[in-house]
Amino acid sequence: MKINLLIIPFLALLLSGCGDENKSDVNQTKTGDAAPTSSAPSQNQSASLEAPFELTLMDESKMTLQKFDKGFKVEGNDEAILFNFFATWCPPCKAEIPHLNNLSDKFKGKLKIVSVLMEDKSKDEIDAFMKKFKINFGISYGENNFLFAKALGGVVGIPYMVLYKPNGEYATHYVGLVPEEMLESDINKVIN
Repeated sequence: MKINLLIIPFLALLLSGCGDENKSDVNQTKTGDAAPTSSAPSQNQSASLEAPFELTLMDESKMTLQKFDKGFKVEGNDEAILFNFFATWCPPCKAEIPHLNNLSDKFKGKLKIVSVLMEDKSKDEIDAFMKKFKINFGISYGENNFLFAKALGGVVGIPYMVLYKPNGEYATHYVGLVPEEMLESDINKVIN
């Protein structure tokens, strides 16, 4: 009976995601301005957030994103994209890595998964994190991650994921830990 009582709070934490009360990087831009906290990506952003900007991936490749009225176009991309906003200190973010690895393998060539780091870490620290968790998908790092979060209308908590169709059109978003089967079902709808 005691074990069951201990499991309930743990499950609640996993399903709810990590808040940002003690980790100011999650909803902060690099200048310290709080990002808006809407539950869906906002369609009304300032002109500076609509200019093309780049995300830098750990392999030093760049993703050029252009905001448009229905989502984000990614230069040279013809796959669906799942952006996963996370932090290395977040237990639910770590718990979802095996599921994201599975989905990355299962939908290779049809889905691109990019984890967007919402904290300042050195490239060596991120590389060690990737090796420890055997991550097989891209991770972006740097100041533009915060600009991207702001362009979406803010990240309300982590993990926070946004799924886009191959044409860059917004499909859906998720707050907190999401079952792999639910993600797989939504990805199938987007790629078929």
